[in-house]
Amino acid sequence: MRKYIIILLFIGILAPAQKVWTLEDCLDYAVQNNITVKKTVLDKTTASLNYQQQKNNKLPTIYGTTSLGLTNGSSIDPITSSFVNQNILSNSFGLSGNMTIYQGNKLNLQIEQNKMILDQSSLYQKQAENNIVLNVLNAYLQALYYYEGIESAKYTASSSAQELKLTQTKFKNGAISKLDLADVETQDAQNQYTVVNSENLYNQQVLKLKQLLELDPSIDFQIEKIKLTDLMESIPDKQQVFAQAIENLPDLKIYDSQNEILAKALQITKAGYKPTLSAAAGLNTGFTSTQDYSYFNQFKNNFNKSVGLSLNVPIFSKKQNDTNVKLAQIDIEQNKLDKISASKTLYSSIETAWQNAIANQAQQKSSKVARDNAKLAYDLASKKYEFGGLTTTELAVSRNTYLTNEQTYLQSKYMSVLYTQLLNFYQGKALTAN
Repeated sequence: MRKYIIILLFIGILAPAQKVWTLEDCLDYAVQNNITVKKTVLDKTTASLNYQQQKNNKLPTIYGTTSLGLTNGSSIDPITSSFVNQNILSNSFGLSGNMTIYQGNKLNLQIEQNKMILDQSSLYQKQAENNIVLNVLNAYLQALYYYEGIESAKYTASSSAQELKLTQTKFKNGAISKLDLADVETQDAQNQYTVVNSENLYNQQVLKLKQLLELDPSIDFQIEKIKLTDLMESIPDKQQVFAQAIENLPDLKIYDSQNEILAKALQITKAGYKPTLSAAAGLNTGFTSTQDYSYFNQFKNNFNKSVGLSLNVPIFSKKQNDTNVKLAQIDIEQNKLDKISASKTLYSSIETAWQNAIANQAQQKSSKVARDNAKLAYDLASKKYEFGGLTTTELAVSRNTYLTNEQTYLQSKYMSVLYTQLLNFYQGKALTAN
């Protein structure tokens, strides 16, 4: 038996410790593994490929051709172009190429536009990362809030269990009625259930956080169970926060980038008014059975080269170019309006976070005093009840007052930390659980 105990202890020493996830761990993992973020990374890769292909579009197109044919009867020889009336076996080879020399600078403009789209994709990636960071922060703090609720529920349940023992003793001694005992038993049962319910709320919130991180269901996931402190950060000026948010966040930069892309699209559209100059060249040779020369001699004799230029001047396109230009201009104006709307939304979010931070900090201060006083009153009421100075109803009222103030305090503390961290986020500061 002793041998088995030693082996189990040895295994326990070698077994890796259970990973406890801090807020920083959750944020880093979410940014790397969230599906939405991964999609923006793929979008960025797609934009990079499109940009490279657009640069490649300036290169010439070269292709080779070959054919083998048999003709019977009166026909034109495909190699000599002579009209003959006999069986013709022909074999031809060709190498052709073409390249756009000038298209109203359209190719260069498209390259510049695709580079802008590539740069903009980085902003969309950052925006997706920010969104998941805020979601994880909210879920993590919510889990800590529920965890503190468990501690509060356990304290109340422990107190009510002691009260029940005392009440049962009083009932046996005939000091209280059966109805008073039943009230205390009911309250104790409710308090014990509150502990179970609080633990369930915490476990459900941890599960939501786990799903938010895209973790495998089989992974045992536990967060760092820290208590939110009573320390309160100073609240910055909201105008300063808004100015820093414009500088640090991609939300409005996306519209600035889009404006550049649309302006470039307008230039590309206007290129439709300009002529297109293209060059083409070719190498061709072939064999035909209508000639008496050998196969390879005909390849040498029939070899020819060609080169040419083609100019395409738009004269009338059914007003399509005019329409395209006007549509491009509308897109630019629409983007400007979208930026104004996004700016108002961002400012409204900052204003809301700022006001809530102030309100919850004020409520946290007052509710802490109320909670401490209610707890002191409840502790004193428990002592008075122990010595027969209070009825079960009066004790229940004191307990409920304490629980209400405790819940208000915890919620205000959680909300204060959340909105303070949101203001830090808008300013580009690191996020913490306190």
